[in-house]
Amino acid sequence: MPHNLAPADQPDHNTANVPPMSTPIELVATDLDGTLWGRDLILHPAHREALDELASRDIPVVAATGRRPRSALEGFARNDILLPAVLLDGTLGEDFPAETRFHQAFFDVPTAVRIITMFLDKAIQPCVYIDHADADLLLGPEPFTDPSHLEAVVEFAHHTELGAAVPDYDVLAFTVIGAERASLAPLAAEINMSGLAEATLVRDSLYGGTSLSVIPLKVTKWNGVLAFCEASDISPDRVLAVGDAGNDVGMLRQAGHAVAPRTASADVLALADTIIDGPDDGGWVQILDLV
Repeated sequence: MPHNLAPADQPDHNTANVPPMSTPIELVATDLDGTLWGRDLILHPAHREALDELASRDIPVVAATGRRPRSALEGFARNDILLPAVLLDGTLGEDFPAETRFHQAFFDVPTAVRIITMFLDKAIQPCVYIDHADADLLLGPEPFTDPSHLEAVVEFAHHTELGAAVPDYDVLAFTVIGAERASLAPLAAEINMSGLAEATLVRDSLYGGTSLSVIPLKVTKWNGVLAFCEASDISPDRVLAVGDAGNDVGMLRQAGHAVAPRTASADVLALADTIIDGPDDGGWVQILDLV
């Protein structure tokens, strides 16, 4: 059964009511949107204090997010923090403070070509995220993504015919942001049935609607967290993971302790060892009671 911690605005953190951890926590892996911060993308003051407290205890925090590198850095800069990060749902790992990469997982070219063909056959032009010095993604003439999301990424994109361009790049992920679930579900099912890649549909906490993420087969945020553990000599069973959406499921299943905000999706809440308050209520600070 999940453990429900006391509300975040309690005057202190009474660990007496929190069941003891079976092993000590040596790393916190946290989602960003809908978890560390809410829809306003601003850290709750209590969350900033919690990050500082974890740093004082020498417990590192790694972000595990669907965001691309530049977007994650923008969020960190907005909140005057800098964390190592697992990005694009597990396809990249960047230790931003150390300016080193600890993980990468690209599509091989034949698989990337087959997947973009599946998209285009359904008249869906995704955002194609790439590892490239001059651009974050490829966009076709008619991107099938939320207009606000398109506005946020357009200046970092190469504009091209996707079918012809994909073979020339190191492809990390294919995404559609903030669309209707009914328009994306058949494609997600087809990709998963093909065995070519992992397709995940999630409720989008920033843009509304449903978002589709397609990443290399058997890659989740957990793969990036594992790579960070290996680089930092941390045992995976000593990881506390926090997340709120479907793209966090793989990480939450594998972590030593799984935490979800009350605002998380039902499948995530079902996996949680501990349920905390949502990001707008300062819930992330309750992690201190667990470590």
